[in-house]
Amino acid sequence: MGPRALALSLFGQANRWGRLPHTLYPHSYINEQPMDNFDMAKSPGRTYKYYQGQPLFPFGFGLSYTSFDSQCEWQHGESQAKATAVSPVECAVRNTGAMSGDEVLLAYHVAGDDVRAQAAHPVPFSQLRAFDRVSLAPAASAKLVFNLSQDDLRLVDAEGHEHLYAGSHVLFFTGVGGRVVATLKVTVPVQSEESHLKIVI
Repeated sequence: MGPRALALSLFGQANRWGRLPHTLYPHSYINEQPMDNFDMAKSPGRTYKYYQGQPLFPFGFGLSYTSFDSQCEWQHGESQAKATAVSPVECAVRNTGAMSGDEVLLAYHVAGDDVRAQAAHPVPFSQLRAFDRVSLAPAASAKLVFNLSQDDLRLVDAEGHEHLYAGSHVLFFTGVGGRVVATLKVTVPVQSEESHLKIVI
């Protein structure tokens, strides 16, 4: 089955939908980053969270013989959600190509510049918070729901302590080929007992 499956994929008779579980760096990276240095944030950085250069292929990259259209929004069109509650994001995915295939949506958190300015520790460029996969025949569609909460907006300092910083945060979703299919903004106010997450559409 192995050689046959490979041949079917290479000749476009069967689809493929794997995603890279790591970042593939350019050849010059071995001269820029000593292998005995395990500081993730030190320039040029390590992993998709801190790498400052242009990777050959980014974390989560994948290809497909079909195409998809995806639209994501806050479920029920809510304008704000309690900071202690889950804020679902609903993504409608449709196979717009001629072959069956899998779409994998990845949800990332990005801290805004105002949040980064508050942190006394390195802040990742982005952090994967959730992902989901759906198999679709041509012209078929489905909905994926991401249950995201304030915990997905937290950052971790050098001692391993989590912090939820007031300010602007972004959740963005990527699909096949690493394309961004949606960007949702969240504002976290100064925390209090009755604090809420303000969601900006």
